[in-house]
Amino acid sequence: MHIKFTNHAKWRIEERGVSINNLERALKNPDSIRKVFSGTFIAKKTFGGKVLEVVYTKNKRQYIVITAYYL
Repeated sequence: MHIKFTNHAKWRIEERGVSINNLERALKNPDSIRKVFSGTFIAKKTFGGKVLEVVYTKNKRQYIVITAYYL
């Protein structure tokens, strides 16, 4: 499945130093997924003691990343 980033996500990912590789892994093989709004989800994955959360929506063809951050 293809991953698309909103402009906000691109800016925040760069600002927060989120690895694109880790982000893709969190989407494709999350530790957990939580629905937060109608059609919006948070994928959570732990990497070396840091927890990455990726906020996204999806359709049949792609994930649309809204933002991502480490807790």
